[in-house]
Amino acid sequence: MASPAALNALLDKTSDWDKDERYMATNDLIQELQKDAQLDAAMERRVCAAVLRQLDDKSTDVQSIAVKCLGVLLKKVREAQVGEISDKLCSLILDGTDELRDVYSIGLKTLLRDVPRASGEAVAGRLAARLVGGVRDDAKAESRVEALENLTDLLKRFGAAVAKDHGAVLDAALQRLDDPKNVVRKRAAHCLAALALTCSEPHLEKLTTTLLRRVDAAGGGTPRPPEG
Repeated sequence: MASPAALNALLDKTSDWDKDERYMATNDLIQELQKDAQLDAAMERRVCAAVLRQLDDKSTDVQSIAVKCLGVLLKKVREAQVGEISDKLCSLILDGTDELRDVYSIGLKTLLRDVPRASGEAVAGRLAARLVGGVRDDAKAESRVEALENLTDLLKRFGAAVAKDHGAVLDAALQRLDDPKNVVRKRAAHCLAALALTCSEPHLEKLTTTLLRRVDAAGGGTPRPPEG
């Protein structure tokens, strides 16, 4: 296990002017975190701040290794830090550069898969509404795709914990069934399937009624009456 001094030295190198030094420092940090490292609250904050800063690095290699580091880090830190990590990744998915959106999305998917359940439900609660906002964004098809994918993963693991957002998820995903992009329509269908596993009976009835009405309309059958 590295000493606090050794960890501080690695963290200092994550801000080095040389991108190769920044990359290697983060890679070494991953190795240390994968050991039985115990971080105090101050060190947690410093490590998280350093790695989150690298998500905005000019080097795509540094950004990629930072996402990998976050996947290891989230298993080591307290709920407040996990929440900060999830907020940053979500912001980058929705508003970051197109070239790295898939990298950021992998990071958030990793978080949703691996975060301890004790803190994961709180994280899911703060992510759900923001991802729904990304699904509704008409300007960026790529953001809609990644928001739907992460929302689907969130619902599969923490669907019951975000019941208050089910109505918004349902409306947003149903809207995207008419998206001009085929990939968005497919992701919306996957999201609705995940939602159906945990949503309430009224939401499930609205979902099935809406889908059956769409099938009737597509097949030229007699339209079903709108849900009362």
